Amino acid sequence: MKREWAPAALALRDAVRAVLADHGGVEIARSAEERPEVRGGDLLPALESVGMLDLDPLGDAEESEAAMLAVRACGAVVAPWPVARVLAVPVAWRESWQALYVVDGPVSHLDHADLFERAGAVPVGGDPRPRAASRTGPRSRAPLDPFGVPVEVGGPAGADPLPDRALQMSFVLDGFWVVGALETVALQAAGYAGTRRQFGKAIGRFGEIRWRLADIAVAMDGLDELATYTWFQVHRGRATLADALALRLGMAEAADSVLRHAHQVFGAIGLCEEHDLTVLDRHLTPALLRPSSLSRTRSLLLEAVNRHGFRGTFDVPRR
Repeated sequence: MKREWAPAALALRDAVRAVLADHGGVEIARSAEERPEVRGGDLLPALESVGMLDLDPLGDAEESEAAMLAVRACGAVVAPWPVARVLAVPVAWRESWQALYVVDGPVSHLDHADLFERAGAVPVGGDPRPRAASRTGPRSRAPLDPFGVPVEVGGPAGADPLPDRALQMSFVLDGFWVVGALETVALQAAGYAGTRRQFGKAIGRFGEIRWRLADIAVAMDGLDELATYTWFQVHRGRATLADALALRLGMAEAADSVLRHAHQVFGAIGLCEEHDLTVLDRHLTPALLRPSSLSRTRSLLLEAVNRHGFRGTFDVPRR
C-alpha cells in the first residue's frame, strides 16, 4: 500500500486548512448552529475558492488523494458543509444530483438536507438506484443532531444504479472526515493534559491520564491506517461492500474510544462550551449514527461477509 501522499494532494490539504482557519476553525461549526446561513454564505464560497468540491474521489490517484485529505481537513474542524455527501456523487451524475446519502431502512432525517434541491439516497445492500430525498420541514436542531433535517425518501428516481465503487467510496469519505475530527480531539486532549495542573503537576504526568492518552492515540492511529488502506483498495477496485462496512465499524469503535477517554481527560471542566470537545462530539454523533449505528453496522458487515467473503489476514469465504 502506498503510504506517502502526492505533493499536490498535500498542497490542497494545506489550502483547505488555511481557508478554514481564516474562517474560525471549529468556531464555524459553533456559529452555524445559531446562524445556519453561515454554511452557504461563508463556508461554501471558502471551499469553492480552493476547488475541493469539484474533486473526483474515483478519478486518478492524485485527485483521489486530494479528495481524501481535503475531507480530512474539513473533519478536523467539523466544518458544517457535507463535503463527503457532495463528493460521493459520481462525476457523471452531478448534473442530476447535488448530494448522495447512503441510508439503511426508513429515514426520517438527513444531515444538511436543507442545503440541496436535488439530494439522492441509496440503500446499503438494496436496489442501488438513487431515490429522491425531499425535505419535509425545517431543521430540527436536536442537541446531538445540530443539522438534521426531516426528509421523505421516495422510490427509485434514476435508471442507472450507483456503481459499487461509488457506494464504497462514500464510506471511505466518511472515514476520512471522522479521522480528521478524532485527530483534533486527540491533540486537544494531549494539550489539555500538559497544561492542566493538579497537586502541583500537570495531569498528563498521572498514570491514569497517560493510559487514556495512549488509548486515544492507538484508536486514532488505527482508524487512520484502516481508512487509508480501505481507500487504497476501493480506488483500485479491489474492495467489496464488506471492506467498506469494516471501515465503518472500525470508525465507530475508534470514535467511541477516543471520545470516551477524551471526556475523562477533560473531566475537571465537564461538558460545557468552554472547550471545543463538546462541539466536536455533537457534530460527530450524526456521522456515527447514520446510516447505521454500531450494532447495526455489525449486522450489515456480517451479511456482507456472508455474501462477498472477506480478504484479510485470515480470509473468510463467502457463503
